[in-house]
Amino acid sequence: MTSTADLPWLDGSQRGFPADRAAVTVANLERETLSVLDGSAQLPVLTFDRAAWSRNCDAMFAYADAAGARLAPHVKTPMSPELARELWDRGAVALTVADIRQAVVMLGYGLDRLILANQIGGRASGARLGRLLKAHPDARVTLYVDSLAALETAGAVADASGRTADFLIEVGGARAGARAMATVQAILKAMKGHPKLKVSGIAAYEGASATADQDETRRAIGALHAFAREAFNELRRRMPEDRLMLSSGGSNFFDLVIEDLGPLVRDDGNADLVLRSGAIFFHDHGVYARGLANMDRRGGYAKQGGAKASDSFTPALAIHAEVLSRPEAGLAICGMGMRDASFDQGLPVPLALHRDGRARTLPEPMTVEKLNDQHAFVTVDPGADLVVGDVVSFGISHPCTALDRWRWIFEAGPDGRITGAMPTFFG
Repeated sequence: MTSTADLPWLDGSQRGFPADRAAVTVANLERETLSVLDGSAQLPVLTFDRAAWSRNCDAMFAYADAAGARLAPHVKTPMSPELARELWDRGAVALTVADIRQAVVMLGYGLDRLILANQIGGRASGARLGRLLKAHPDARVTLYVDSLAALETAGAVADASGRTADFLIEVGGARAGARAMATVQAILKAMKGHPKLKVSGIAAYEGASATADQDETRRAIGALHAFAREAFNELRRRMPEDRLMLSSGGSNFFDLVIEDLGPLVRDDGNADLVLRSGAIFFHDHGVYARGLANMDRRGGYAKQGGAKASDSFTPALAIHAEVLSRPEAGLAICGMGMRDASFDQGLPVPLALHRDGRARTLPEPMTVEKLNDQHAFVTVDPGADLVVGDVVSFGISHPCTALDRWRWIFEAGPDGRITGAMPTFFG
């Protein structure tokens, strides 16, 4: 089993670590007394607030427990075995990955109860996964199947691994997934020719059904979950004694999963409702902040405990960058860009300003208008007190596409001091 202690040291080639200091091990990083706020750390750097992460984990696991659901967190968000292990130790029923490579990483760190929540391709990919599983005889990796072709791929997994391949039938309407009950029935019928295949439930993903219109989104998610219920009932009719899984749920609409699918699972009495949320454990200042505000408007989170979702989760990521230039009175160029921060679902949001390590009042208004590869174009009032060398801290939108830009996750608290680092494995 791999250990992160076997990985290379941190040195000046890594963003965040000063170029003029000797390389250090992660264990000795805290001794460097680096801060993202006073110029001692080399900026830009993305930081992780472990206290916020822990509060988010507490909130999400408590919510799932109150709702009668289980969690299989999607670890594609950080691709950090250390954080994945923490989620597992907190009581996750499995960990979710998006592809074979991500499964390789988690299996290599001894995390061997996985849901591979994606179609993986054809028979060559199936055989590849099967050979991987043969090298991990104790692992249980649950696949997705949405067609007869995908069933053949699952058969290749079973043939190459030499053991039964477990899968969920994926139903969908906006991404992958069977589109009609006839497909679900065809998969179940064809299984009779595959003695090494075992279906264990139904899976969906409601996030792909979202639109800018909240009412339209609710109708689309409702229709998807109605299809999932129909497919589950068909499966239960054919498998009256088996323990089954019914799974859906990202990080914006998990309350609707509970509302739509929870009653069926409770009435069944021999099934698990599994949420696969991942980004919620990091939260953000953008797409998920808006998502939880919408959840509060429909009262979805409060139904399981009385609190508002927006009050229960705290953004755990921030990116810090120096002001590089004030080329115009109303413009500041900060030293972070598309290679450092997410931008696919909203631009970074200025949160705080420090000069020589001391907090300053953040100018108002202050807005990131666009990003280049390594520059942020920030508009400010022409008279704003903002000078070259000031450190601006930004909130991000969409943790998944912020973290995948970083080989290391640097831990830092509100005081800005770097206390540790964890490697990421985005390939």
